[in-house]
Amino acid sequence: MLTLALSLGGIPIAGLALLPPPETALTPDLANFLLVRSYDLGMASLAQSGTEVGTMPLALTGAIALPPGDSPIPWVVVLHGRHAGCHFQPEATSQWPCAPEPRFDLGFAYLAQSLAEAGYGVLIPNLNAAFSETYGATADTRNDFADQRSGQIIDAHLTRLALAHRGDDAGFGISLTGRVDSTRLAMVGHSMGGGAATLSALQQRGGAPALQGRTVSGLSPSALVLISPTRSYPMAQRPDAYQLPDMPTAVIAGGCDRDIFDLSSLYYVEMARRQTRTTPVVGLLLAGANHNYFNAAVAEDDYYRRPNNGPLCNPQRSRDRLSRVAQENFLAQYTQAFLRTVWSASGEAALAEVGMAPDRVAPAELFGLPVLTALVSPNAQRYTVFEAENAPAAVFTAGLKATFCEPLTDCQQPSRPYPHFPTLLTVGWESATESVQLPLEDVNVSDFTSLELRLAPDPSWSLLQGQPAFAVVLRDRQGNAARVEILSVVPALRQFEADPTHGATAPLYPSALRIPLGQFSGVDLAALASVELVFDQVSQGKLHLASIEFVGQN
Repeated sequence: MLTLALSLGGIPIAGLALLPPPETALTPDLANFLLVRSYDLGMASLAQSGTEVGTMPLALTGAIALPPGDSPIPWVVVLHGRHAGCHFQPEATSQWPCAPEPRFDLGFAYLAQSLAEAGYGVLIPNLNAAFSETYGATADTRNDFADQRSGQIIDAHLTRLALAHRGDDAGFGISLTGRVDSTRLAMVGHSMGGGAATLSALQQRGGAPALQGRTVSGLSPSALVLISPTRSYPMAQRPDAYQLPDMPTAVIAGGCDRDIFDLSSLYYVEMARRQTRTTPVVGLLLAGANHNYFNAAVAEDDYYRRPNNGPLCNPQRSRDRLSRVAQENFLAQYTQAFLRTVWSASGEAALAEVGMAPDRVAPAELFGLPVLTALVSPNAQRYTVFEAENAPAAVFTAGLKATFCEPLTDCQQPSRPYPHFPTLLTVGWESATESVQLPLEDVNVSDFTSLELRLAPDPSWSLLQGQPAFAVVLRDRQGNAARVEILSVVPALRQFEADPTHGATAPLYPSALRIPLGQFSGVDLAALASVELVFDQVSQGKLHLASIEFVGQN
């Protein structure tokens, strides 16, 4: 847990000092999780640069879960975040070692039990030492020290796991001989643990400088599930902190997250769009999810008490706010499905289950919960027609009001001012006669499966449920045209409850609207001349558009 005045992952709000909510460390009872047990691997030390203090001592503790059997199994490393405790007290003197030390690693015992029951081995290192504001770390440098320390802690635990696989007594207290499938290792990281997972994976792949004191375990992740991830650097100052390695990745964010209040976790998804990728990234926005409910060792937050967030986030008023049980169940179910999908030759049904099917419409729900999705397909599987960031040529009708909003600026000025990304083209109209046309140079898209728009409705747009909102038209070089009506019920056009006093409270983040190309009958996909958005269904409206792409492969 970080103070928002230090711009946790986002942009400080001028003149607004937000104190962190009180946190109480809870201690889950491992008696309720029969496959999970604590371990103590003994003392170690962390190398540190940038301080005269030198090395930092720590006990290598954590929790492990193992399914019955003796064959090699895939493993999942679960990394908890930074939360308040005697090791990290933003408004007091931190201590290390300290007692009682909160066991935030045990807050993911529920996830470890679920994964072990599904056949995975699970390792949950205790990362408190990485986040401790001691041994040279200060309020100004603690993020840098967290980067240095977390990678070494992860490596130390993985090295012990590799030793145990070879038959050595590594200290886990159970036999792990021959139990590690080194080709299938995933990392699941929450909050700062998500940032640590990403940085560790980048360093393993050579995409980031290796840290002092790093050891080589021989175990490297091939998939990531990141829950409200952050390395707690402002986006404008450290965009490199939001890089992703080229491996299948899911990024989950909550609309009622007090820590990542600017949804900057989803900036990982935006950065992935700028990379050359051979693997997909999916971003999920659970509108009613809060930060703390993913970790059972952290008390609930009171984010809904902040101005303008009541309608969406107050559990006594909102139909969207999620319970702790709902968030835990979602994470357990989604993680299993995601790993099954990326580690096997999955068909479209499996990809659709986790929001990664480019040839199907974007899901309105995943595992029973409403969700908005953004999918970054591999570069070879997408052709970009329009990206607001590059301000391509477009033809607007005379009555269409079009403005570009650059990232990390506040030109949109919604009642809830975050997130400030990606770049958006805002189009508004006051008569049902307007359109925007994107000319193409005789483009052949016959090998693609869908047309994908990333967009969001403006909160001021009054949409009638079930009625057409606008239309998408494809034209070919022969003059043929095919039109698809976009109904207001598609997930990307979802509008949340509004507070009559404060207006809309939901985050304004563009999500995927995918149209299978089979719906555009009568047009030659091998010789397209234009893509058009036609606003002739409602007399007035406003839409925010981030990109238009042809995606998927036949």
